[in-house]
Amino acid sequence: MAARDLVFEVGDLVRTWGRYVARPDGEWLDLARVDDLLIKPPDWMSDRSIRLIGADADAVPTAWAANGVPGRISVVGRWRDESIEVDEQSPETPRRRPTVDRTNPPCPPPPDGWRRDAEIWRLHVNVDDLKSSGAIVHMVIFRPSKNQEVLVVAATDVDAVTRQLSRRLAGQLCVVHSRFTRAQLDEVRDVLSAHWQEWHLETFGTGHADEQGQPFAEAEPCRVTNEMAEWADTLPDGLLRLSPILIPA
Repeated sequence: MAARDLVFEVGDLVRTWGRYVARPDGEWLDLARVDDLLIKPPDWMSDRSIRLIGADADAVPTAWAANGVPGRISVVGRWRDESIEVDEQSPETPRRRPTVDRTNPPCPPPPDGWRRDAEIWRLHVNVDDLKSSGAIVHMVIFRPSKNQEVLVVAATDVDAVTRQLSRRLAGQLCVVHSRFTRAQLDEVRDVLSAHWQEWHLETFGTGHADEQGQPFAEAEPCRVTNEMAEWADTLPDGLLRLSPILIPA
Protein backbone atom coordinates (compact mmCIF):
# COMPACT_ATOMS: atom_id res chain seq x y z
CA MET A 1 0.00 0.00 0.00
CA ALA A 2 1.28 3.45 -0.90
CA ALA A 3 1.58 5.94 1.95
CA ARG A 4 -0.72 8.25 -0.01
CA ASP A 5 -3.53 5.71 0.48
CA LEU A 6 -3.33 6.33 4.24
CA VAL A 7 -3.98 10.08 3.95
CA PHE A 8 -7.49 11.36 4.67
CA GLU A 9 -9.15 14.75 4.53
CA VAL A 10 -12.01 16.54 6.28
CA GLY A 11 -15.25 14.65 5.63
CA ASP A 12 -13.57 11.30 5.03
CA LEU A 13 -14.52 8.22 7.00
CA VAL A 14 -11.83 7.19 9.50
CA ARG A 15 -11.26 4.35 11.93
CA THR A 16 -9.33 4.15 15.21
CA TRP A 17 -9.45 3.06 18.84
CA GLY A 18 -8.35 4.47 22.16
CA ARG A 19 -9.24 5.38 25.73
CA TYR A 20 -12.57 7.16 26.16
CA VAL A 21 -12.28 10.31 28.32
CA ALA A 22 -15.27 12.36 29.55
CA ARG A 23 -14.47 15.90 30.69
CA PRO A 24 -16.40 19.11 31.32
CA ASP A 25 -15.22 20.34 27.90
CA GLY A 26 -16.57 17.30 26.06
CA GLU A 27 -15.82 13.71 25.14
CA TRP A 28 -12.41 12.64 23.88
CA LEU A 29 -10.58 9.61 22.56
CA ASP A 30 -7.00 9.36 23.79
CA LEU A 31 -5.00 7.68 21.04
CA ALA A 32 -1.68 7.44 22.90
CA ARG A 33 -0.10 3.99 22.52
CA VAL A 34 2.91 4.52 24.80
CA ASP A 35 1.95 4.22 28.48
CA ASP A 36 4.28 5.47 31.21
CA LEU A 37 2.35 3.28 33.71
CA LEU A 38 1.86 6.17 36.14
CA ILE A 39 -1.53 6.43 37.83
CA LYS A 40 -3.50 9.41 36.49
CA PRO A 41 -6.93 10.96 37.20
CA PRO A 42 -9.82 9.44 35.18
CA ASP A 43 -10.24 12.62 33.13
CA TRP A 44 -6.55 12.92 32.26
CA MET A 45 -5.69 12.72 28.58
CA SER A 46 -2.53 13.00 26.49
CA ASP A 47 -1.83 15.41 23.67
CA ARG A 48 -2.74 12.55 21.30
CA SER A 49 -6.45 13.02 22.08
CA ILE A 50 -9.19 13.63 19.53
CA ARG A 51 -12.58 15.16 20.33
CA LEU A 52 -15.54 12.82 19.82
CA ILE A 53 -18.93 13.99 18.58
CA GLY A 54 -21.88 11.70 19.24
CA ALA A 55 -20.19 8.96 21.28
CA ASP A 56 -22.30 6.77 23.58
CA ALA A 57 -20.84 7.02 27.09
CA ASP A 58 -23.12 4.24 28.36
CA ALA A 59 -21.62 1.80 25.84
CA VAL A 60 -18.04 2.27 27.04
CA PRO A 61 -16.90 -1.02 28.67
CA THR A 62 -16.25 -1.02 32.40
CA ALA A 63 -14.96 -4.59 32.71
CA TRP A 64 -12.49 -6.84 30.93
CA ALA A 65 -13.87 -8.91 28.07
CA ALA A 66 -12.51 -11.38 25.53
CA ASN A 67 -11.60 -8.63 23.08
CA GLY A 68 -12.15 -5.52 25.14
CA VAL A 69 -10.43 -3.40 27.76
CA PRO A 70 -12.19 -1.21 30.35
CA GLY A 71 -12.50 2.36 29.13
CA ARG A 72 -11.34 1.62 25.59
CA ILE A 73 -13.48 1.76 22.46
CA SER A 74 -13.17 1.53 18.70
CA VAL A 75 -14.91 4.12 16.53
CA VAL A 76 -15.66 4.75 12.88
CA GLY A 77 -16.76 8.21 11.88
CA ARG A 78 -16.31 11.35 9.82
CA TRP A 79 -13.15 13.37 10.25
CA ARG A 80 -14.13 16.92 11.18
CA ASP A 81 -10.66 18.48 11.48
CA GLU A 82 -9.25 17.35 14.86
CA SER A 83 -12.53 15.65 15.83
CA ILE A 84 -14.47 12.53 14.85
CA GLU A 85 -18.22 12.52 14.32
CA VAL A 86 -19.00 8.98 15.43
CA ASP A 87 -21.01 6.71 13.09
CA GLU A 88 -20.11 3.38 14.74
CA GLN A 89 -18.81 2.54 18.20
CA SER A 90 -17.64 -0.80 19.56
CA PRO A 91 -16.22 -2.02 22.90
CA GLU A 92 -13.90 -4.34 20.98
CA THR A 93 -10.36 -3.13 20.34
CA PRO A 94 -7.79 -4.73 18.02
CA ARG A 95 -5.53 -7.43 19.37
CA ARG A 96 -1.82 -6.78 19.40
CA ARG A 97 -0.12 -7.47 16.10
CA PRO A 98 1.36 -10.98 16.05
CA THR A 99 5.07 -11.19 16.67
CA VAL A 100 7.35 -12.14 13.81
CA ASP A 101 7.79 -15.90 13.46
CA ARG A 102 11.48 -16.58 14.04
CA THR A 103 11.33 -20.37 14.00
CA ASN A 104 12.61 -21.29 10.56
CA PRO A 105 15.79 -19.52 9.36
CA PRO A 106 15.69 -18.36 5.72
CA CYS A 107 18.68 -20.58 4.85
CA PRO A 108 18.56 -24.36 4.38
CA PRO A 109 20.02 -26.21 7.39
CA PRO A 110 23.47 -27.79 7.13
CA PRO A 111 23.66 -31.53 6.35
CA ASP A 112 23.75 -32.43 10.05
CA GLY A 113 21.04 -29.93 10.94
CA TRP A 114 21.33 -26.77 12.99
CA ARG A 115 23.67 -27.02 15.96
CA ARG A 116 22.12 -27.75 19.36
CA ASP A 117 22.80 -26.58 22.91
CA ALA A 118 24.95 -23.56 22.04
CA GLU A 119 23.93 -20.01 22.95
CA ILE A 120 25.22 -17.62 20.31
CA TRP A 121 26.08 -14.65 22.49
CA ARG A 122 28.06 -16.82 24.89
CA LEU A 123 30.49 -17.45 22.04
CA HIS A 124 31.72 -13.83 22.16
CA VAL A 125 31.66 -13.27 18.42
CA ASN A 126 33.13 -9.89 17.46
CA VAL A 127 31.31 -8.26 14.55
CA ASP A 128 32.24 -4.62 15.17
CA ASP A 129 34.37 -4.30 12.02
CA LEU A 130 31.67 -5.87 9.85
CA LYS A 131 29.08 -3.48 11.27
CA SER A 132 31.23 -0.38 10.91
CA SER A 133 32.07 -1.23 7.30
CA GLY A 134 28.38 -1.68 6.47
CA ALA A 135 28.86 -5.34 5.54
CA ILE A 136 26.39 -6.30 8.30
CA VAL A 137 23.09 -4.45 8.18
CA HIS A 138 21.05 -6.38 10.74
CA MET A 139 21.29 -9.46 12.93
CA VAL A 140 18.56 -11.49 14.60
CA ILE A 141 18.39 -14.86 16.33
CA PHE A 142 16.03 -17.56 15.03
CA ARG A 143 15.15 -20.58 17.19
CA PRO A 144 14.19 -23.74 15.25
CA SER A 145 13.69 -25.46 18.62
CA LYS A 146 14.17 -24.69 22.32
CA ASN A 147 17.81 -25.74 22.27
CA GLN A 148 18.79 -24.36 18.85
CA GLU A 149 19.88 -20.82 18.04
CA VAL A 150 20.73 -19.58 14.54
CA LEU A 151 22.16 -16.14 13.86
CA VAL A 152 20.50 -14.72 10.74
CA VAL A 153 22.53 -11.88 9.26
CA ALA A 154 21.30 -9.51 6.57
CA ALA A 155 24.48 -8.43 4.82
CA THR A 156 25.60 -6.34 1.88
CA ASP A 157 28.75 -8.47 1.57
CA VAL A 158 27.57 -12.05 2.09
CA ASP A 159 30.96 -13.60 1.28
CA ALA A 160 32.89 -11.45 3.77
CA VAL A 161 30.42 -12.06 6.58
CA THR A 162 30.25 -15.79 5.91
CA ARG A 163 34.02 -16.08 5.73
CA GLN A 164 34.58 -14.27 9.02
CA LEU A 165 31.80 -15.86 11.09
CA SER A 166 31.25 -19.36 9.74
CA ARG A 167 34.03 -21.04 11.72
CA ARG A 168 32.98 -19.49 15.02
CA LEU A 169 29.31 -20.11 14.34
CA ALA A 170 29.49 -23.49 12.64
CA GLY A 171 25.99 -24.86 12.26
CA GLN A 172 24.49 -21.64 13.64
CA LEU A 173 24.94 -19.08 10.86
CA CYS A 174 22.59 -18.00 8.09
CA VAL A 175 23.67 -15.05 5.92
CA VAL A 176 21.22 -13.47 3.47
CA HIS A 177 21.73 -10.59 1.08
CA SER A 178 20.16 -7.49 2.58
CA ARG A 179 17.56 -5.67 0.52
CA PHE A 180 18.69 -2.38 2.07
CA THR A 181 21.92 -0.84 3.24
CA ARG A 182 22.71 0.51 6.68
CA ALA A 183 22.96 3.99 5.12
CA GLN A 184 19.40 3.75 3.78
CA LEU A 185 18.04 2.75 7.18
CA ASP A 186 20.03 5.46 8.92
CA GLU A 187 18.70 8.09 6.51
CA VAL A 188 15.11 7.05 7.25
CA ARG A 189 15.83 7.17 10.99
CA ASP A 190 17.30 10.66 10.66
CA VAL A 191 14.27 11.99 8.77
CA LEU A 192 11.85 10.47 11.26
CA SER A 193 13.88 11.84 14.16
CA ALA A 194 13.87 15.32 12.65
CA HIS A 195 10.08 15.26 12.16
CA TRP A 196 8.90 13.20 15.14
CA GLN A 197 7.07 16.10 16.77
CA GLU A 198 5.72 17.60 13.56
CA TRP A 199 4.43 14.21 12.36
CA HIS A 200 3.18 13.21 15.84
CA LEU A 201 5.09 9.94 15.92
CA GLU A 202 4.28 7.61 18.79
CA THR A 203 7.18 5.29 18.03
CA PHE A 204 9.76 4.81 15.27
CA GLY A 205 12.93 2.82 14.74
CA THR A 206 15.09 0.78 12.40
CA GLY A 207 15.84 -2.29 14.53
CA HIS A 208 13.25 -4.53 12.88
CA ALA A 209 13.48 -7.66 10.74
CA ASP A 210 10.83 -9.75 8.99
CA GLU A 211 10.41 -13.54 8.75
CA GLN A 212 13.24 -13.65 6.22
CA GLY A 213 15.63 -11.69 8.43
CA GLN A 214 15.31 -8.66 6.15
CA PRO A 215 15.65 -5.29 7.92
CA PHE A 216 13.12 -2.49 7.73
CA ALA A 217 12.18 0.74 9.48
CA GLU A 218 8.83 1.24 11.16
CA ALA A 219 6.91 4.30 12.31
CA GLU A 220 3.63 4.74 14.16
CA PRO A 221 2.29 8.24 13.47
CA CYS A 222 -1.00 9.48 14.85
CA ARG A 223 -2.00 9.98 11.20
CA VAL A 224 -0.21 10.11 7.86
CA THR A 225 -0.04 13.68 6.58
CA ASN A 226 0.41 14.70 2.96
CA GLU A 227 3.99 15.76 3.67
CA MET A 228 4.88 12.47 5.31
CA ALA A 229 3.25 10.47 2.51
CA GLU A 230 5.09 12.40 -0.21
CA TRP A 231 8.40 11.55 1.45
CA ALA A 232 7.55 7.94 2.32
CA ASP A 233 6.43 7.16 -1.24
CA THR A 234 9.88 8.10 -2.57
CA LEU A 235 11.48 5.29 -0.53
CA PRO A 236 12.20 1.79 -1.90
CA ASP A 237 9.33 -0.64 -1.37
CA GLY A 238 9.50 -2.29 2.03
CA LEU A 239 12.08 0.05 3.56
CA LEU A 240 9.52 1.82 5.80
CA ARG A 241 6.38 0.32 7.29
CA LEU A 242 3.78 2.81 8.48
CA SER A 243 1.30 1.87 11.19
CA PRO A 244 -0.84 4.98 11.72
CA ILE A 245 -3.25 5.15 14.63
CA LEU A 246 -5.91 6.99 12.60
CA ILE A 247 -6.61 5.35 9.24
CA PRO A 248 -9.15 5.76 6.44
CA ALA A 249 -12.10 3.43 6.99
